[in-house]
Amino acid sequence: MAHGSSGGIRDRVDDVQRWFSEFGRHAYTRVSPVPLDDLDGWSRDPVTGNIHHHSGRFFTVEGLSAQVPDGPVPRWTQPIINQPEVGVLGLLAKETGGVLRVLVQAKVEPGNRNGLQLSPTVQATRSNYTRVHKGRAVPYLEYFREHGRHRVVADVRQSEQGAWFYRKRNRNMVVETAEDVELRDGFTWLTLGELYAMLA
Repeated sequence: MAHGSSGGIRDRVDDVQRWFSEFGRHAYTRVSPVPLDDLDGWSRDPVTGNIHHHSGRFFTVEGLSAQVPDGPVPRWTQPIINQPEVGVLGLLAKETGGVLRVLVQAKVEPGNRNGLQLSPTVQATRSNYTRVHKGRAVPYLEYFREHGRHRVVADVRQSEQGAWFYRKRNRNMVVETAEDVELRDGFTWLTLGELYAMLA
């Protein structure tokens, strides 16, 4: 396939979108509201009213009072997620045949449109990747933790969704490897041209 031509990129993007849709038909979540008291390990603090996990990890849901005197709404209160730990949003890159590609995943999470979104190679909070929830290990995390074996192209802390998270920061990383990379289910490689086309 001619990755250099716009027609080739469009064909490849169509292929990726078909793969993404097919993956979504087999990997989905079902979300149902449940009372807070039915959640294992989660409770409301009787003094502050904050919602927290018994481990002290993940996040807390707290009340926020905001004041912007010159804004269209000068004052308001709202719930906000306080998650002081720094997560990792990482793209793994590898050059093959003279073409640089990045590894992306079809990620299933509650809150995603149709339950599914195209995500970086690694998208995980510290509580997730240290497995506080006793869940599965985060695939490809080692490429972003073992810097001596790979080339760190970018490693920048950036804020995330300030309207919903209180001062949350993530490490936005791009890491290039020369090693062979096992392609796991739910992941695919995109050239930069294909990635830009999908972002558009």
